[in-house]
Amino acid sequence: MVSESTKKDQQELQRTGKKQRGSSGRDLLKILFLMIFYQPVLTEQQKQRKNVQHVFIHFSAWEYAGSDQLWAGLITTLCDGIENHFGLLPVSLYRAIGRKCGIIQRHGDQEWVSKKYLCLPLWAAVILVTVVAIGVGILLLVVGIPIGDASGDAIAVVEGIGATAVGVSAAAAIRIAIMVVRNVIVTQKTQLERQMNRTDLSAQLGFMSSVKSEVRTVTRFLQFMEIFQRRKLQVVLEITHLDRCSPDKVVGVLDAMNILLSDYDAPFISILAVDPSIIVDCVESSMYMKGMANNGYEFLNRIITLPFSVPRMDCDTKLRLIRDITERRKQQERDLEEEVVRNLRTQEPGPGGYGKGIRAKDLIQEAFDYLLDDSLKEYMTDNVVQMRRIVNTITITIRLLASNVPKDEVCPKKVVDWVLLANQWPCRLSWVLQCIEDEEQRSSCQGSPLPHDMFLWEVYEKYIEELDMLKGQMEKLLELDRDPELFHNFLCGRFRVKEAIFYLPYTVNLDLSLKRNMGPAPTMFGLIPPHPHSTPSPKPLPHLLLLAGRGRLEPGRSGHHQILYKPKELSRLQAGPRKPPHS
Repeated sequence: MVSESTKKDQQELQRTGKKQRGSSGRDLLKILFLMIFYQPVLTEQQKQRKNVQHVFIHFSAWEYAGSDQLWAGLITTLCDGIENHFGLLPVSLYRAIGRKCGIIQRHGDQEWVSKKYLCLPLWAAVILVTVVAIGVGILLLVVGIPIGDASGDAIAVVEGIGATAVGVSAAAAIRIAIMVVRNVIVTQKTQLERQMNRTDLSAQLGFMSSVKSEVRTVTRFLQFMEIFQRRKLQVVLEITHLDRCSPDKVVGVLDAMNILLSDYDAPFISILAVDPSIIVDCVESSMYMKGMANNGYEFLNRIITLPFSVPRMDCDTKLRLIRDITERRKQQERDLEEEVVRNLRTQEPGPGGYGKGIRAKDLIQEAFDYLLDDSLKEYMTDNVVQMRRIVNTITITIRLLASNVPKDEVCPKKVVDWVLLANQWPCRLSWVLQCIEDEEQRSSCQGSPLPHDMFLWEVYEKYIEELDMLKGQMEKLLELDRDPELFHNFLCGRFRVKEAIFYLPYTVNLDLSLKRNMGPAPTMFGLIPPHPHSTPSPKPLPHLLLLAGRGRLEPGRSGHHQILYKPKELSRLQAGPRKPPHS
């Protein structure tokens, strides 16, 4: 967009013969001079300009999530961005003397009209007052303050009138200078943030008025700069991370967007980068929108003038992003290794020397090379944040393995597959691990564990009916997973039970609370018939007893009742009633 703006400026220069201006160096002095002594004129030529410069301002709603008025953070960010782009001094001077001077619209080519003071152009009045001040000073130095005769009284009157005029003008100039200095020291963003943190109602009402006044001031300043720079200006607000905030604050920011866009001539363009489904839920659940926006999608349609959905990322783009992320990570690893080696050279090497660090580096390099393989691009996420998470997790996992297991047991390709599995399908993987854990606990009593060479997909198929019955309760957890068909393609023939048991202690990207929310599989208690193609589960015990203090009867997830037992109690019940001792 910068190159396109430069191209448009060149075309406008050829059309009008007037060069565009900036906001620094000599142009800054011109801005200050015109701002003090002249008013801008909106001519027909200015309206017909085609060259546009865009000022991009990024607003992260998450940074202001702790404030009661999140929407006001948008305005403070806008003020700060305008000051950073055009300079603090022009903005401060405009707030001091230019905000009360509007834009004059008239026909003709004259872009500036001099301000008036006592029917004189302001610049002429300043020169006149300066001359009078110099004359009064000379009279005071030469004549002093003569009194007692007519001529002396006349001179004294002249000196008094001159001193009064100079004093009034000087007082006005000092007032303006103080306002400019105050605006430079205490920026408008700071002032708004102070008012934003006040909690009393009168302060909030005054704050809302200040925000609206500030929006008008910024709009007029941008119109002034358009005429000075001889181009159109558009402020582009990039609003991100709004879907991380609470519903009422989300609605507040949307209302602030309406305030900025309510004026037809306002040079603001808002780009809202969010997940629509989350924003719709926030709008519908907000207490401020009850009865006004029962349908969140209709509310968004009234605000968003040009909706644009980002298409799904293709596999080649995924690989390119992954390649960039891994290259940056490799550079970080090299820097870290150099720092560690420098620190260790001053010390005596331990029993393993530097072998573990070097070995981890080689394993990480091999894992990154495999991550870029074409066979994995179908399973890779299209979220850049998740890509970074996967790369960082691979690095940490390999370092943990390299520090705790022998070298020949660490397979970088397996580590990459395991990290991808845990990142892309955390709920289904947690279900498989929960089933394995339940089988291990049951085998301690009945002696029939899952074969360690059994594939994880076979374990998943064995208990898939139980998972289907619990899908209603696990709906939110299952939303964390990607496409189930891709899960089948990825997991089939990849991992066995013994490998899952091996990698589980070093898995850092899988939330273990997911397993606790699932509970034991109902088949473990014989409440649901097993899958026809799976290994038959043991029959329910015919004489299960509910002993006081030894178990609890609770409703199971499938609607039946399940007995929570201890392994020792269960083995005793399996053995049957204890025979009485012989007398």
